Order: sequence, then structure tokens, then C-alpha cells
Amino acid sequence: MSQIDKLSPPKDFYESTLDWVEHSGLDKAKILFEIYPPLPIPKVKREEELRLITGKPQFSNKAFVVRMPGGRVVGEKAVISPDNKLLWDVSVEWYPWLPRAHSIFRKKKLPPLTKIKKTVAMLNHPAAKNYYHWMLEVLARIHLIQESRIKIDQYLINHRSYPFQLETLAACGIAPDKIVQAHGRLHLEAKELIVPSYVNLPNLWSCNYVRSTLLSHWPRLPEGGHERLYIRRRFSRKIVNEEEILPLLAQYGFKSIVLEEMPLEKQVALFYNAQVVLSPHGAGLANLVFCKPGTTVIELFSPTFMEPHYWLISRLLHLDYHMIVGQSIKSHKYWAGFDSILIPLEELSELLRSLS
Repeated sequence: MSQIDKLSPPKDFYESTLDWVEHSGLDKAKILFEIYPPLPIPKVKREEELRLITGKPQFSNKAFVVRMPGGRVVGEKAVISPDNKLLWDVSVEWYPWLPRAHSIFRKKKLPPLTKIKKTVAMLNHPAAKNYYHWMLEVLARIHLIQESRIKIDQYLINHRSYPFQLETLAACGIAPDKIVQAHGRLHLEAKELIVPSYVNLPNLWSCNYVRSTLLSHWPRLPEGGHERLYIRRRFSRKIVNEEEILPLLAQYGFKSIVLEEMPLEKQVALFYNAQVVLSPHGAGLANLVFCKPGTTVIELFSPTFMEPHYWLISRLLHLDYHMIVGQSIKSHKYWAGFDSILIPLEELSELLRSLS
């Protein structure tokens, strides 16, 4: 393939990286590492939980790692095979979710190409800044690479500036000098590109990896400080009647905390020592992976935005999960995930009484 060809956007795609493996003509045993099979989500314990999983995937993605000689990465969201096709399953753009709609196909020309004679692992993620997606998806892909036992020279990551990202990378054994920052003008061809599969749902192996990695990184955690936690949100998805709820929670011994203001070690300690966690749906609940079995979880939802991620973590790690669906208030015109929530006080009070 000529240099000019490589500066032209791909014209076609592989729906799955595994399709490229089959068409590559390379020895499959040498380039494909199948780590975990697709895993079914747990069964519901309460009928109300069906609202969380209806229309959602019923299996986690097959987990694998592929060695791709001459593989390329363009920007933060496109992985290109050696035969110049987009690998759609690992070139994630959430909207719209169709291969031909990927932004790479709208480009007239790609950025200048940089070739490096190194083995590079691709960890780009469209929501790498988000605490949940980083903890349960980006770190999970590091685990897959570690399981493949491939020696990595550099890791390509599109976001790593937050303290929790640097701390968790260190806990995973990735030194700062091995990290390459991806950006919009990046066009990189590696001697060998290492492509882990995309992680679509929390599953037992991803939860256990994050839990064991971080707990072993801090073998002597500080005291949690409180056993009943109420997680307050500073920005979107606020509880609009929170001032009415706080006196009720005080009666049951809850402490209000804002996770964004806390160092990662403190967050891990709080959840590790918690007996009850009450929170609106949000990324901070990724910390449920650090809870002990039997911890009570109460998740608060707007009916316009209900995702199963923290229900899944709770089921997988044997936490006692409950949910309350309130009313959507101040609907956001762009995304329902920003809607504020009105929580029925009597329903919350009744649930707390039943658990006390």
C-alpha cells in the first residue's frame, strides 16, 4: 500500500476486528488471543429490575486481544487495518451507532502519517474522561492485554490528565513514559498494533480486576469514616428535593459526600467500609466494585434515563440492590441523562424503614 493510499480515508470497514483476523491471511494462532467468552447478565431478583434490562444487551462482548502488524490509529476514534478498512467494533462513536456513519468516512484526507517501530496497545475510549468508563472499560482492556502476555512498548490513551487516571495506570503497572497521548491530529502506524476488544458491560472479570488491582495497590486503606453514604451530585442529574431528603437520611445515620472532591484512595476506603450506599445514577457508583458482599445499594433514577451498569455490578458482587424511580424534572433538550430527578419522599422513607 502506498503512502498516498494511507493518507486517504478508508472506503470500507470490518464490522468486527475478528472479521479482519479471518481475512488477514496471517496465522490465527499467533495474532488472536481469546481471553473470555460472552457472558450472560445475571437474572433479576425483583420484577422492578426488568425496567433496567429491557432492550439492553443480554451478554457481555467476547473478550479478546489481536496483534495487528502495521495497524493504524487515526485521531481518538478510528482504528484502521493494514488493508485500509475501519475496524468498527473498536472505533467507537456512540451517536449514530452505524458503521457507515463513522466520522472517518467524511474526511477528505487523513493527517500526516507517523510510523514507529514499536508494539503499541490501543486504549482510546470515547468517554475516557468519565470515571465509570475509565474504571470499568479502559482498565478492563488493560487486563485483557495483560492476560495476553504481549510485551507492550507504548500505550495509546486519549485522556490521562485526571489524578484518578494517573493513579490507576500506576496501579496497573503502566509507567508515565510508556504512555502516548492520542489527539485529533494523530495518525500513527505501529510496527505492531495491539487491539483489545471493546468492553460493553460490567462483568465478573472486569469488576474483579479493578477491585483486586486497587485494593492491592492500597493494602492499608484509611478508615472509611462512615458506614451509610449518600452521594450528592454537583452538576447534572441532581435530586431537586434533596433538602427535604437530607433530614430523613440524617435520621438513619447517613453522611452526605461529594465524590468529585475526594482523592481516589479515600473513595475506595469509603465504599470498602460502607454498609449502605444511596445515590442517584452516576459514574461515582463505579466504586461499588470495592464494596463488601452484602452491602446495601439504593440507586435513584429518572424514568427518562435508566441504565443497568450498577445493578449489574451489584448482582455480580453479591450486593443487596434496590432502586427508586422518581420523576423527571427540568428535562434537558439534548440528552435525558442530564434531567433532574424528584424522588418520592414516602417511598424512600418506607424503603429505609424496611432496611433498618
